Amino acid sequence: MRNAILVSIMAATLIVGAATVQAGPPAAGTYKSSAPWSQFDEGREASSWPGANTFLSTGNVLHAESWDGVGFGTDWKVLCPVVSSVNLILDLTFSGTGQKIYLIEYTGGYLHLGGTGPWAGGDANYVGLIQSYYETRTIQYVSGNMVGSVSDHSVAAQIQGYAQSCVAWGIGNGVWLGNSPTAKPANYPSWNDANCNANQNDGHWGDIRDLTVSVTGCAVSTQQSSWGAVKSLYRN
Repeated sequence: MRNAILVSIMAATLIVGAATVQAGPPAAGTYKSSAPWSQFDEGREASSWPGANTFLSTGNVLHAESWDGVGFGTDWKVLCPVVSSVNLILDLTFSGTGQKIYLIEYTGGYLHLGGTGPWAGGDANYVGLIQSYYETRTIQYVSGNMVGSVSDHSVAAQIQGYAQSCVAWGIGNGVWLGNSPTAKPANYPSWNDANCNANQNDGHWGDIRDLTVSVTGCAVSTQQSSWGAVKSLYRN
């Protein structure tokens, strides 16, 4: 199982810009970053550990962006979701060796999809509020030491400025590569706090791969609805 992260998120200031002028909603469809589709860039992430936090602490803050080999964020960004709960769901270790699986829930955060991506509909970018974000993280140990970690992530974000049924759903894969006190490489995103400020100095980082993004319900007139009503549109 590999680390999964999904779609992108941008700072709150972008919400204002996205809501002011709309040229057109994101195009409905399902888009993939992995070959043979390769419709948009895969990415990198850095999760900060505020204060005395560690790898599995509540309050950790995720920051992920697409990476084209030169720069970040052209296709997508995920900013500021904060870990709200961490629950051990399976312990397969014996004498400190084996695997543990955790269910991690995030709250808050923003989604940013670049306006030149395969979902392009006319806007310079699309900004959404994350409505749900879950990560299933598997950690491997040898003699009590963590030697690897992968996760499955899933997210749903409501695109701002369009009908409340306009939602981006995402899943993806990624892998842990390192953490404090080892120095984070320069070509990984910043460690941010919950307000999206890059003022944190500890955390972990990894690569993000095999993303799938689905955009639905955007090409309809604006209407008011609860998130529960939006979710009911996509149930079987």
